[in-house]
Amino acid sequence: MSSKANSQLRSFNKLAMSFTLGLLISSAIGYLPNAIADSTQNPAFDKAVASMQSKNYNDAIKAFDEAIGLQETNAKAYNLRGQCFFALKQYKLAVNDFAEAVKYDDDNAENYLWRGSAEVKIGDHTAAVKDFEKAIILDPKLTKAYAGIGDSYKAQGQVDLALAQYNKALAASPKDAEVLTKRADAYIDMGNNDAAIKDYNFAIQIAPEFGTAYINRGTAFSGLQKPEDALKDYDKALALDPSNADLLKKRGHEYFKLKNAKEALEDYNAALKMDNTNAQLYYHRAKALMQLGSDGEAMASLEDALRLDPNQGNFYLCRAFLWHKQGKSILAHEDIKRAQFFDPSLPKDIKFEKDPKNPDKYFEETFLTDINKTGLKDTSETLKPQ
Repeated sequence: MSSKANSQLRSFNKLAMSFTLGLLISSAIGYLPNAIADSTQNPAFDKAVASMQSKNYNDAIKAFDEAIGLQETNAKAYNLRGQCFFALKQYKLAVNDFAEAVKYDDDNAENYLWRGSAEVKIGDHTAAVKDFEKAIILDPKLTKAYAGIGDSYKAQGQVDLALAQYNKALAASPKDAEVLTKRADAYIDMGNNDAAIKDYNFAIQIAPEFGTAYINRGTAFSGLQKPEDALKDYDKALALDPSNADLLKKRGHEYFKLKNAKEALEDYNAALKMDNTNAQLYYHRAKALMQLGSDGEAMASLEDALRLDPNQGNFYLCRAFLWHKQGKSILAHEDIKRAQFFDPSLPKDIKFEKDPKNPDKYFEETFLTDINKTGLKDTSETLKPQ
């Protein structure tokens, strides 16, 4: 499988965060009724819990601030406020709150589980593993703690150790769709695609609304050069989360592979409405426009890509091809040099030439050759003395 597909698998997206939070919060929900009961003497706490359950995390944090101000040793309030910070991706603040929860309730496995989960997010894997291990001592059946250790190992590139931890988690809870998906991701990293697809399939069977499993299985299919299967999974994931810009980009790539530039362009445009600072989206949009023959719009899109990120060799190489089509060899030659500067893996001599067997050969940047020394002779511009 390609390094690009592998890197996609490592990337977490909105669906992954939502499902993970749902599972973790559901494991702590049993803790909420008691928390609400305790709020009879702390009305701010009750208000905070209600806001949190409605996913109004910022409002919940303000209310928890008041609750903690009234009762500064309330471990539950710290834990739940930490969960709100976690949901908002403010992981350092989350770690701090979970530490306070541990301080006032050091026998609660959930406090260590949450702190470990936040420590994984900030890359403090040594502390995370210690917290997960403490959680397991307090609750040996806590599946998420084993999986958390696996996450730390995987983040450090120790995939074999991560797999062993996911196996322990699944031994305790064999129908955990999230852990099945994580193990599948580990299998992909190890090159065991068949085992990965099997785990993704089982995860989807168990939890048909778990978007992450569809996304990661789709990415696996993409890496296995099965764009039609990848599209089906991305379609399902987008039905669950239509506003996921990264997922729209992924689906756009599959449409592009299938020479369906119109559908690809629609996905890239939709994604850009949600994230108009993504240079890669403008670049891929330009390639779709070029496939549709809209070179002027493609050039404008490439200019946006380069404005946002001027350090990508493939952006310059794509623009060089457009200059080449216009007969502007000097401009093409200079962009080729910039492309080679930012991407030394490109061949020394580059020529843009249509290949009847692969009409989009110019998009496969690293396979270009310059047998005709493109750019050494200008055919469209008159050089003037400086």
